Amino acid sequence: MVKISANRLDMETKRLERPQMKNYTETLVSVTATTTTILDISSGNVFAIAQAAAITTLTITNIPASGTVCSITIIRTHDATSTTYGITWPVAFKWASATAPTLTQTANSVDIITAMTKDGGTTWYAFAAGLNMS
Repeated sequence: MVKISANRLDMETKRLERPQMKNYTETLVSVTATTTTILDISSGNVFAIAQAAAITTLTITNIPASGTVCSITIIRTHDATSTTYGITWPVAFKWASATAPTLTQTANSVDIITAMTKDGGTTWYAFAAGLNMS
């Protein structure tokens, strides 16, 4: 059953085939880093993380089931200090040459990380889309 209300098309998880999209946008979800930081895909796929704390546990929730490709983009902004804040990436994140990128630690720096999964989050193929973008 298809429902249309308040500028929302709800297809109850049914497939939309061969759409032609114009002027496509994504929802930006603002997240404040804490030691345990959660990225909830039901809120959107692009996350702006304001990082003023080390993230020791990064959890991604509401990942679509295996057989559906899902991607996320993380726009990580360091705070106004030069304090070193790392991110402990989930074990499921797989990086080129098995090496996560070194995040920029200067004040107000911006790093962009993209990851995608095809197996419900068992494996995330991750890469730095841009480091020290500021």
